[in-house]
This record gives sequence, structure tokens and C-alpha cells, in this order.
Amino acid sequence: MPTENVLSRAGFEGPVLKAEDDRYGYTAIAEGLARSISALDENVSTVIGIEGQWGSGKTSLLNLLTEQLKTQVPVTTQIVVFSPWVNSPDESPVNALMMTIAARLAKLDTSAMAQAGKTAPLAVNILNYAQQTSRRLAPVTRFAGNFVPGLGLVADGMDALADTELSGREKTAAELRADIEDKIAGLGVSFIVVIDDLDRLEPAQAVEVLRMVRSVADFSRFRYVMCYDRDVLAHAVETGLGVQNGKRYLQKIIPLSFSLPRPESFDLRREFLAGVVRLYTSACLTEPDETLIQELRRITDIYGAALRTPREVQLTLNALAFRYGGLRDYVWLPDLCFLQLIRTVNPELYDWTEHYLTERAVVESGDGTVSEAEQAEMVSSLGQHLSLFRSSEAKSVTSLRHWVPGISGYKTEHLKLFVQVDDDAKAVLTANRRLGSAVYWRYYFAYSSPQNVLPPDYFTELFRKAGNPAEHPALAEELLSRINSNNISSRTWFEHILSQLTWPVIAARTTEECEGFLRFFFEHGDEVIKRYTIRNEWFEPHNLDMNSVATRLLQRLCEAKSWPVIENLGTMLDTGKAWRWIAEYFRQLLWMHGLVGNRTVHEQQHLLSAEVLKSLQHRLALRLNSPDITRQFDQEGILLTHIWAWCDISGLESVKAWVQNETAEDEKFLRFLLALRYRGISSATGHYRALSLTQIAEFTGSEEQIKSRLTKIEGQGNYSDLVSEVNAAISRNRF
Repeated sequence: MPTENVLSRAGFEGPVLKAEDDRYGYTAIAEGLARSISALDENVSTVIGIEGQWGSGKTSLLNLLTEQLKTQVPVTTQIVVFSPWVNSPDESPVNALMMTIAARLAKLDTSAMAQAGKTAPLAVNILNYAQQTSRRLAPVTRFAGNFVPGLGLVADGMDALADTELSGREKTAAELRADIEDKIAGLGVSFIVVIDDLDRLEPAQAVEVLRMVRSVADFSRFRYVMCYDRDVLAHAVETGLGVQNGKRYLQKIIPLSFSLPRPESFDLRREFLAGVVRLYTSACLTEPDETLIQELRRITDIYGAALRTPREVQLTLNALAFRYGGLRDYVWLPDLCFLQLIRTVNPELYDWTEHYLTERAVVESGDGTVSEAEQAEMVSSLGQHLSLFRSSEAKSVTSLRHWVPGISGYKTEHLKLFVQVDDDAKAVLTANRRLGSAVYWRYYFAYSSPQNVLPPDYFTELFRKAGNPAEHPALAEELLSRINSNNISSRTWFEHILSQLTWPVIAARTTEECEGFLRFFFEHGDEVIKRYTIRNEWFEPHNLDMNSVATRLLQRLCEAKSWPVIENLGTMLDTGKAWRWIAEYFRQLLWMHGLVGNRTVHEQQHLLSAEVLKSLQHRLALRLNSPDITRQFDQEGILLTHIWAWCDISGLESVKAWVQNETAEDEKFLRFLLALRYRGISSATGHYRALSLTQIAEFTGSEEQIKSRLTKIEGQGNYSDLVSEVNAAISRNRF
């Protein structure tokens, strides 16, 4: 399949027509079958069954077998491809096949009557035989002889037959059969009738075809090759004939059978992976990098092992092609592959995943909780769905939580759902548009409606303003005004704008435009957070995509060698009004480059050298340590979100020195502890504020020291309300 057609051919499920399109080794099977069939005595009627489950490639094999037979059988052997499933349900398959046979024989009949353009006796006998042996005694006009060349029949074909001699009509079916056999033998021809889609017929139709090949039309010079799913056809026989064992009945009808070998698992996985790579190349106009390839291989090895037939491979690839073209800026392809694979091989798990992520979104946003009873039911059903896999790795919850976050534990009976993911992990999920991202997960299941999508021209105008410093105030006004409901979902237009600022969009913009957009975050990032906090006091900045958008903008700028990084980025760090957002974002850069923390990305993804980053870190540390910044810490919520970034940028000693000086007085000490309460949510109590003494010990001293001072303050009878509030926060701690 040409690369450029991958997207437009979504939904195509046609069988293999030519040997060069064969990817599963059916050509070799077809060659062997053709030799075996050709070696059969053509004077003996027989039925060969090719058995395989739906989607295993029977039609593809039959197409290749037909081509092989054409090259191996003598010219006197007629190959007839017969598909009763495409015929009208009102038409007898006996009639349909006999008409085709009559047409073929009419071309070969050299009798005087045939040469004179009259209806030949052989054709008349076949048509009479078909009418007498068909259990559907339809009027003979149903034969529609006008499309059978050489028979001399007109629009209502059997009108002509009615005018012929009546002697043929006086013969019994057995006598007609004997005449037909003699005349066919006299012509020196034989037939191989290839019948496909037998397992798609209604029970009554399937039974009639079986009766035809072993009773009505089992002429001595006829060989039948039939394709079917044995279980499906056996059930049709049981239903149509009322027999108890349809498989034993088939043994009487079909003396020679061949089971289509199941494609090897690695063949199916190979074709799936190759198809996904073709899809990515077609949609993105570039080859996938090694990281993406490795993730696709991981998914294919774990869940692709459950693919059973070529049809399942093609169905999954079609589903991906249908979705990916319109969603590629909102999803990560490996995650989409994971979903579509389980949708094919384990649809119950797919439904469970959608339900879980829907509930998780409610929990993560603070809009609701999931009861313990419902969680227990979800855990139980998850275990049942995973047990359907054959692979131990696919059965493992450890594998599943790579794509579906918030699941802890290993054994089913000890699983916990809706577990909180740390802030850094959430930021990574959002930056990579992962299935587990609170921002992007819904794209994987449903297309965004047009009402919540801004047109491309809108973004062109935004970037135009960003590229003109004189219009930066207008840009800020426009973006900040978009922090309001779109009246469609809980998302704001501002979030939609962020979701549209993908790498392909940013990479196409100029350096000036990207710098102007980046300056918006450095100047107004804190205002954005403030407005969202007003909308929802439990708002978490990591739920926005600002950091990842800023990183993509910075990446675009760093790729422009002419852009002075230290000068321009340093100025933004020194003068940007959004110092809280700046500190948190710069902390992310330090983590990304491995200067702090343990989550560095690959060196090829580094935007700045360690030397440049350390120089900028020193400049920012001087600013964060200044009284102009530290005196603002008494504002609600600032210390909680800022102290960790401040520590990574300025160093632990700078923070400890400030804390020691700031908490010398008991009241300030208590208020400092309250300022460091983290936010949590419980299915039982909803949102809560709690204090982890272990987490803050590096700033304030050991847990024992903190508790000792609290006891001392309490013993003095001072600030009892504050002490009670602190103790309550400590008691609510879950970490």
C-alpha cells in the first residue's frame, strides 16, 4: 500500500489479490494446494474444504489458489469462482451455479444447434435439471437467461425454453443428470468450482449449497473447493437440519479438508508495527525516531501478541488511520495504538479503561469522588478482563499502568485505583499529550466538537501580535480574556489555545513570534494562575500546559543559532513579572537537563548546555533571594508552590537560612507550617489540606524537633487555634 494512501484508505479491508501483496506466506500454501488439487483424478467428483476462522485470510488464500490453479491445470479444466453470499437470497444457489455452468458449456458446445444460434440440448438439460433439483421451485423466468451468452434465451429466458421440445422436460432428474454427465465427458472438459463465503450464508442457504455439491451437482468431472469457518458452518448445519453434531455431518459432505494454518504471532505483530510506522510517516511526513519506535515495539510485543488473524491486524490499523490524521496534534501515537489494540483483542478492557479514565478525570479535577464499593467492583472487573490475555505480561497490572496511571499494587486483590500521581509526572503526561494526561485523555475517545475549536486564522493572528512588541499588550489582553468557560465543557478557551500550540505549529513560526509568545508567560504566567485559582481554589498549575508550550517555544528559539540565549533569556529571568511561574518553569528546565532531581531527558533533548543553564541559575537565584521576592511569601498560597522551586534554584542552605530567620517567632513558625500544607482529595471527605513533616524536615529541622516545639507552644497556652489547625493538618497526612 503506498504511503501516501494510508490515511485515505482507512477502512479498506480487501483480501490479497496478487502474490506480491501477500505478507503472511499464503502464496506458498496456495502453490502446494494447487499441486494437490491438480493431482486429483478429474473424473472423480470430490469436495475439498479449506477451513479457517473468520478473518484468517481464507479469501486471500482462495484468490492466490485460483491464480495458481490457472497455471497448473490443463486448458480443458474450467475454473469457476462462485460466491453464493453475493446472490439474491431469493435465488437458489443451485440455479445460480447451473446457469454459470450452462454458460461455460454453451461456449464450448460445437453441436449443430449451438452453431445455428439455437438453444443447445446440453444447456436445456442443465436448466431443466436445475429447476427440478432446486428446492426453491421458483418460476423458470427467474433464470434471466438474457445474460447467458450462447443460450439464445431472451429477457424472460425460460419463455424460450418453454417453446423447445418437451421431450427433455419429460426426463427425470436422474435421467437428465446422466445425459449431462455424458455430454460433459464428450466435450472433454472438467470443472473446479471455487466457493467462498460459505460460512456467511443463512443456515438454510448453507445447507442447500452443501446438498448441491454432494448430491445435486456432484458430477463426475467436478471438483469443489470450499472455504468456511468450521464452527460457524457446523452451527448453521445444526440449525438448518436439526442435527446434533454439525461437525460430523460436515465430515460426510467434505472428504478432504485442509485447515488454514494460523499466522504466527510474530508475523501479525510485524505487520501491525509496519502498518503503524507507515501511518506515522504518512501523517507526519517524517520517519519516527528511535524512542517512538521502541514504544511502539513495546506495545506491539505486549498487546499485539493477542492478535489472532490478519483481519484483526487490519481492523486495528484501519481504526488508527481513521483517527490519527485528525488527532495527531492531541495524542501520542503509542497510547492510541494501545487503545485500539485492546479495543480489537479485548474490548471489555477498552470499555473499562474509558470508564476508569472518565471517573479519574472527575477525581483529578475535584468535581467528584468514586465510592469504595464502586472502586472494589472496578478492581474485580479489571482482574477478569486482564485474565483473558494469554501473555503473562499483558495480564500484568504493571504493564497496564504504563498507559493507564493511578493504579497501584501488583496482585488484583490488592489493587488501588485513582492513586494520586506526583506533580512532576503529571507535567510530563501533559507535555507528551499522554493518555493519562488530565488535559488530553478525552481526545483518545472522542473527537472535539467544532464548537470548542478555534480556527487556524485565530492562531495566525496571535502569532502576528507576538512578533510585534508594540502589540504585546494586546496579545496579553486577548489571551487572559480567554480564561473563561467555552460553555461546552469545563475547559476554558485558554486551555484550548495551549493545546493547539503543538510542535508542528510552533516550528513553523518565526523566531520573533516565538520569543514574543514566550515573553507572555514570563510576564503574565502568575496572572494566569491567579485567574484560574479564582475560578477554582483547588486549581493546580500543572494541569495547564503552559510549561510544555514554553519549552517548545524555547526549543524553537534555541534551534535558531542567531538567538542570543544568555542575553534574551537572562533578561526574561531578571525582569519578568511572573516570578513564581518563572521559578517553577526554570526548576523544570533544571530537572530536564539533569542538574537537579533524577528525571533527566536524553542528552539529545537538552535545550541548553550545562554551563549556560548554571549561569542563568545563578542570575535567577540572586533575584529569588532578594527581599523584593521573599517579602511576598506571606501572600496566600505562594510559599507552598514556590519553596520547592526556590530550593532547587538557590540551594537548600539559602532556603534554610531564610526559614530559620522567618520562624524565630512562634506565631510566624505556626503560620509557616500552615503555609506548607499540601492539597489532597479523599473519596470519603473530598478536598483537604494536610501537612507532611517528613517532606518539610529539610527546611525546618527533624520531625521530632517540629513536634517538640509544637508541644512547647501548646504547653505555654499560646496560639491555641493555630496549634490545633497545625495538628489537624498533621493528622490528615497521607504520606
